[in-house]
Order: sequence, then C-alpha cells, then structure tokens
Amino acid sequence: MKAFQLVQTIGSVVVIGIMALVWGLPAAPAVLFHRWASEEFGSPTAWLDAVWTGLTLSSTAIIYMLSLIFFSGLLQFLLHVRIKEHTVVRLQSMTTIRWAICGQIGRTTRPVLQHLVPSFVANAYFRICGANIQVGAQINSHYLNDPNLLTIEQDVVIGGGAVINGHLVERGELIFCPILIEKGALVGTGAMIQPGVHIGAGAVIASHAVVPKYKVIPAGEVWGGIPARKIKDSSER
Repeated sequence: MKAFQLVQTIGSVVVIGIMALVWGLPAAPAVLFHRWASEEFGSPTAWLDAVWTGLTLSSTAIIYMLSLIFFSGLLQFLLHVRIKEHTVVRLQSMTTIRWAICGQIGRTTRPVLQHLVPSFVANAYFRICGANIQVGAQINSHYLNDPNLLTIEQDVVIGGGAVINGHLVERGELIFCPILIEKGALVGTGAMIQPGVHIGAGAVIASHAVVPKYKVIPAGEVWGGIPARKIKDSSER
C-alpha cells in the first residue's frame, strides 16, 4: 500500500511534466508560423497592422490547436493500455497508472477538442487514440473516454455532451470492457454509456439516459431514463 502511494506520488509529478510536453511541444509550429507571418507581412497603417496582427494571432492559435490534438492523440496511441476485451486489474497496479496518464493527456486536450466537434478532425483524433470509428459517424461530444475500447459503426450519431466510458472502478478493481454502437444508432444529448454496453443497429438512447454496464440494447428499440429502460419497441412507429 505505502509503496503504491509512493509510486502514485511520483507518477503525479511525472504527469505534470507530461502536461508541459503536451501543451508545450505543439506550440513550436505555431510559434514558427507567427514569426514568419510577422516578418513577411505588415503595414505602415496602424489599423491595417492591427487587423493583420489579429488574423496572425488567430491563425497561430488554430495551428496550435491542431498540433496539440495530433500530438496528444499520438501520445495516447503509444501509451494506452492494449486491451480489447473484458479485463479486470487491481486498482493499485502499474496498469492503472498507465491508464491514468493517458486519461490525463486526454483531459488536457478537451478544452481544444470541444471546439472541433463534430468534424473530421475530432474523428481523426479519436481514431489515432485507438477508436474504431467508421465512415459517416457524427460525434458531437468530446467525452469519449477510453477510445481504444470503442467501436462506432456507420451513420451513428453521438449527441452533444454524451459520455461514453469504457472503464469503471468496483471493489478495488479497475474494469475495462469494450463498447459497441452499431450502424445508425443514436445516443442522445447528455446520455451516459457505461462499459460493456452493446447498442444495436438503429436503436435510440434518449437524452440524459444512463445505460448501465454490460446492457444490450436490441436493434431499433428506444431506451431512456435512469437507469435506462425500454420505452418503445422496435415494432412501434
């Protein structure tokens, strides 16, 4: 116990250093662009110079955001725990620390990512992190945790603010379980999807519903509530 607490403390310090890298290194392309633009362009007129400076700064910020997303995704791809099936580990383990580091990298990216959902940029980020996202999926939320455990098929729509968790903690154990959202399904605004959930093709999860762990939602059905229950059969219109 004490040994793990020491490791956890050291890990926290390491995470602070990683955050400096995650936020700092992607700034290099933005800084180079800003220097180049400032040297190449300018105007003797104060107002025109102010306008150009503003455009340069905003462009620099966008370059930084894109660099941050790419670098963060790459780090998570390299560091994430290679798990693709139901797995249980001790909470006090190196696997937990490794998972927590990736989670922190993801959280440091969210303030930027929230401005880029839905878009191909956000989808690309989640794919780099390990998610299996098929063509046509519309992801309006930046709260897709444990992306390496997610399979999102064609034409799925994830509503704004929806939270999808591929992990949970129970009785001193960290549990991972894949989530499958089949073709054409809809996850409503603010809904929460827990580990091991299987949402069938064309099924609908109502806004702010909470789907408990390991729940299987049959194709075409509508579920809602806390915890989510069937509110409309697939045969009903």
